[in-house]
Amino acid sequence: MDFQLQNARTGETVKLTPERTLIGTADHATVRTDDGPYMAALAVRYPTGWAVFGLSDEGVIFNRRPLRAAQRVTPKKGDLLVVGDDRYTFLAPRSDPDPADDTPAPDCFAYITNPDGMEECRAVDHDLLFGRLPFCHVQLADTRLSRLSSLLAAHGGHWYIHTLSKKPLGRNRKAVTHLARVADGDELLIGPLVVRIEIRPSSAERSTLVPAPGTGSRDRQPQGRPAAATDDMPAITDTSVDDDPAPRLDLLTLHARGQQLENWLKRQTPTAPPSKGCLGGWLGSQRDRLKRFWLDTPETTAPRSLRNAGRAEEALAVLDRAIRARPDGPELLRELYRLYESVGLFDLCYRPLRHIEKLAQARGAPDP
Repeated sequence: MDFQLQNARTGETVKLTPERTLIGTADHATVRTDDGPYMAALAVRYPTGWAVFGLSDEGVIFNRRPLRAAQRVTPKKGDLLVVGDDRYTFLAPRSDPDPADDTPAPDCFAYITNPDGMEECRAVDHDLLFGRLPFCHVQLADTRLSRLSSLLAAHGGHWYIHTLSKKPLGRNRKAVTHLARVADGDELLIGPLVVRIEIRPSSAERSTLVPAPGTGSRDRQPQGRPAAATDDMPAITDTSVDDDPAPRLDLLTLHARGQQLENWLKRQTPTAPPSKGCLGGWLGSQRDRLKRFWLDTPETTAPRSLRNAGRAEEALAVLDRAIRARPDGPELLRELYRLYESVGLFDLCYRPLRHIEKLAQARGAPDP
């Protein structure tokens, strides 16, 4: 289905370009607005349907709700987009909508190399914005990087890279002017950043591709009925046959360990970092970067891998040791939150988020 965007004030109608429709005050925007953010929104049509992404932290409203940076919505006929004082309505010449596609995206990891050679590993669990603006998820104060450079987003079970600036980005040494599908092993050149993409099958796909030992069709027996005896194997007399003999997750034990860590986090009071001079500030920033590289990356990727493999107890043990050794690491607390959420311990999810908030208050800067 094709879409048109109509300005409610002027009546002007613009057809949305499927590859990239940028809305904002920028010179290269497809739909130029009189006021509002430099870049307000991106509209793009994937093979599985349309999507609209917010590209600003304020000044953009979709159907009376704020549309934040990298937040995604699916447009429909009659939807309203407000940018500053301009109001736009989505029009569709044809009434048949695109079929919805809820295919989950595979697990994506981005290995980002900064100009100074420092590498950072990120588990891409949401769409990523690259740029100089402070609300970008990957932010670098380097003029070689555009204010809003690119967007890494998932749709219909695949990952895509979008160009948001005038300059194209590189994918495997080839220019990308609008969007391109990203595959495992691709190398992206986004301004001065080199981003290597690693894509793995999602947890659901792994469970179907690699069945647990003893869960194959030949090994299964109908529950409550003994297997017939053969020359090589005697008859099974125990009728309580377990369809899934793999070790089960002990949620009670996991909850008890999480509760102990929560009680310990309650007693921690973050302190504001001391103000430093020029040399002290430089040394402190270098130390923080080294801490991020040597501590954050291994200690967050290890429990993440364990969690994806279904080994939640081991993942919690790694995070428990790491957080007690360094309770001022927001990335560790984020991994703790994701672990609780993945196993359904929602009553424990509040504590890591609250501690991240306390760390941000102590530092005097909001956590992105």
